[in-house]
Amino acid sequence: MKLKQYLKELNAIVFLHPEALEFEMIYSTDDEGNEYNKVNNVPSLISISNIDDNRFLEIEEKGKNNAVFVN
Repeated sequence: MKLKQYLKELNAIVFLHPEALEFEMIYSTDDEGNEYNKVNNVPSLISISNIDDNRFLEIEEKGKNNAVFVN
């Protein structure tokens, strides 16, 4: 998912439910939703070497930023 789509979806939620701005952010630890945790970190830019893969992504220490890290 691209950041622009993510923001579009968040803006739609806030438009319909402005009270959501005060809600906690959570995430699922896997695709099946077996566990949920709170988001604890602010988003940051990172470099991923295998960005075209879907799982087991690898962070590059000295690469060009190509992803937004959300937790």
